[in-house]
Amino acid sequence: MASVQAMFGETSTRARFEAVKAIMNSRMKLGTPVRDHLLRIMAHFNEAKIHGSSIDQQTQVGMILETLLDSFIPFKTNYVLNKMDLNLTALMTELQTFESMIKSKGGEANMVVASSSSSKKKKKRRKLQRVESVSIVVKKVTGRGTVILTKLGLKG
Repeated sequence: MASVQAMFGETSTRARFEAVKAIMNSRMKLGTPVRDHLLRIMAHFNEAKIHGSSIDQQTQVGMILETLLDSFIPFKTNYVLNKMDLNLTALMTELQTFESMIKSKGGEANMVVASSSSSKKKKKRRKLQRVESVSIVVKKVTGRGTVILTKLGLKG
């Protein structure tokens, strides 16, 4: 790509487009350390800058946050709500700290796990079987404002 600039004396629009496209299409892969992901994104930013693209620091941070996995949603929420303003180095440090917290908790941060036992289900079934009949009253309002009540009887 540098040879294109040397041959024509100006940056290639296509090369600049491809560099920015690489940033926008980047997504962190599961199992990849956040440091490696950020270094790859920073390399794309550098390539875009070499080809004449100017992306300010806040936009770079926003683009990086969008490429992170869903497990980083609490970090992104905290970043936005606290109106944090970090440079790329400080962002990397904070993300690495957050990643280590997630790993130390076994990857179950902010997760709710529900379980049910079969004994509870059996108790519910017994209660349902004991009900012999149910009466349901249906209320229907006609166009003239007349209320019609209908009683339905169900036997179990």
